[in-house]
Amino acid sequence: MFTKITTTIFSGLAVAYFTHWLSKRNNKN
Repeated sequence: MFTKITTTIFSGLAVAYFTHWLSKRNNKN
């Protein structure tokens, strides 16, 4: 159960960071 929660949180952070990186990259162009 703890592993599942950690994985979910990590996935959420990864998606948020990736989305932020994409928007930052799009703003550069």
